[in-house]
Amino acid sequence: MKSKSLLACAIALMMILNGCTSSSAVMPMSNGVYTLTKSAPTGFTPLGTIRRAAYEDIREFADSKGKAAQLISVNEVPAGFARWPQVEVRFRLVEESELEVSDGINKKERTSVVYDSMGNPIDIETSSVNSSQEKIYEDLKKLGELRKQGILTEEEFQAEKDKLLRKSK
Repeated sequence: MKSKSLLACAIALMMILNGCTSSSAVMPMSNGVYTLTKSAPTGFTPLGTIRRAAYEDIREFADSKGKAAQLISVNEVPAGFARWPQVEVRFRLVEESELEVSDGINKKERTSVVYDSMGNPIDIETSSVNSSQEKIYEDLKKLGELRKQGILTEEEFQAEKDKLLRKSK
């Protein structure tokens, strides 16, 4: 009987410790970037639990500033020999409308940064997507399919294609 109660206490203690995470305060870095690190008190806490707790803390921090959080990178360290699981999240605060930066003509720009183990940026990639050009390519593709199916004549296809290309300039 004594061993069953001892086992139940041990399981209860593990469950309590499993749900707990420790966290660093939100730390400002350069260029408006912040970092938050959360780690587990034991090696039994799943990374997903730690990640969710980190995201909640970041959301609360952003809300307290009246902003939205834009994730830059997430670094997860799984439990290992003499190492507790840990999640480090880098983010910046932006206006809600700036989560996807737009220049007014449907051009969106996204920047992703990859950091080395010391926290220094090693790869910065910016990609631009012009939604209006993507739509034109899709429309041209549809026109080509309609021509292949015999729904549009060659002259109708050329006229519609010219209209689309003039619109894009």
